[in-house]
Amino acid sequence: MLKILLIIFFLIPSQQLYSQGRGDTVKIDLKKAKENYVYSSNEVDAPAHFPNGETAWRRYLLTNSKYAEMPKTDRAIGKVYLLFVIEKDGRITDAVVTLGLNLKCDQEALRLLRTSEKWIPATLKSRKVRSKGSLSISFGLN
Repeated sequence: MLKILLIIFFLIPSQQLYSQGRGDTVKIDLKKAKENYVYSSNEVDAPAHFPNGETAWRRYLLTNSKYAEMPKTDRAIGKVYLLFVIEKDGRITDAVVTLGLNLKCDQEALRLLRTSEKWIPATLKSRKVRSKGSLSISFGLN
């Protein structure tokens, strides 16, 4: 019985210490939040894209891929699907694999995306904005 009373004695004050005060307010800078918003492709006037289009992207992948140099045990045939953010200055950030093949192919796909030249950012009302991007990179497929 004494143990139960001691536990109750220590729990009640500790709960009050961790509760949030009622007088606190949270301030949100709406202008800053709007600047950092990441738009999807259907929310912008012109979506982000690789410079000189799809043909240039394929040429980049062919000339820069190290897939052929991988040991045969690490090679897989299929596609790696990626999600990423194109910043206002064209940099690629927050790249992640959403559906991969294996560790080596996934790492190679991320490397190819991250080391590509700067993209043309999305525009909304004639100003550059951050936007979401998604693509797939094929390995061992024509």
